[in-house]
Amino acid sequence: MSSQSEPDHRIEVDLPAAAFAHAPLDRSAIAKQLRALWLVELVRERRLGYGKAAELARMPKAAFVQLLAQHGVAASDLDSEELRAELDAAREVAD
Repeated sequence: MSSQSEPDHRIEVDLPAAAFAHAPLDRSAIAKQLRALWLVELVRERRLGYGKAAELARMPKAAFVQLLAQHGVAASDLDSEELRAELDAAREVAD
């Protein structure tokens, strides 16, 4: 999802033919997977938040968080004390 003033960038990647010996060559599926994995890496590097990354991956946030977990990436970098403070603040607002 790009804005009208900011077009998407097209990047070509050469993949080895041997990689497709046991999997079909589905260009669309591969492009979608590469896009999502690149965004996972940006979240891992803390260069992008998971919400924006999910949007750019064109995935629901919950699905993107699952993808992050599959790759050992935390959706949040809050430590336990910061998380507790955030939850306490949210409870106060809800009350």
